[in-house]
This record gives sequence, C-alpha cells and structure tokens, in this order.
Amino acid sequence: MSQQKHIFTRTCVVCRKKRQHDELLRLVKTPEGQIMFDSTGRMDGRGAYICADADHWGGGIDRGRLNNALKATIDDSTLRSLNEAMDLPNKE
Repeated sequence: MSQQKHIFTRTCVVCRKKRQHDELLRLVKTPEGQIMFDSTGRMDGRGAYICADADHWGGGIDRGRLNNALKATIDDSTLRSLNEAMDLPNKE
C-alpha cells in the first residue's frame, strides 16, 4: 500500500478560499518590519497568503484584511513595490 503525499492547503486572506499552497503567493512582514514577497516560502517573519489574482489587491487593502493578517499597515509605495515584484498591474 503506497502512502499519499500530504497536500498543504492555505487560506487566501482576501477571498478566504482554501487553495493548495503552491497556488498562492506568500507575503511576509520581516522582523525588521519590511513587507516583502516571499518566493521561497521560508522567510522569517509573519506570513500571509493571497491569491495571485490582481483583483484582490484593491479590495484586500481597502478592507484591511491583508493589514490585519500581517499586523502592519501597507502604504501605497509598499503596494507598488509588491506589485512590481510579482509582475501585477498597479491598482490605485
């Protein structure tokens, strides 16, 4: 009998949908207080997962769900730099 590999699921902090770990993007607030895109999934700090859907960015920031998940305030310049790092269009 072969043992199946466990598939990790995470919840998008914006739409609250559960998806496989590899279908979401991870943002992290580092111990220094910077908010960064975590491509490795292993950076130290407080992490939050979000769908790669660009529509989430406007609504997620407006509702404060991403801010609450990271326990930080994300300003427009940080949002623009995250969009550039993830190749998403700027939403303002």
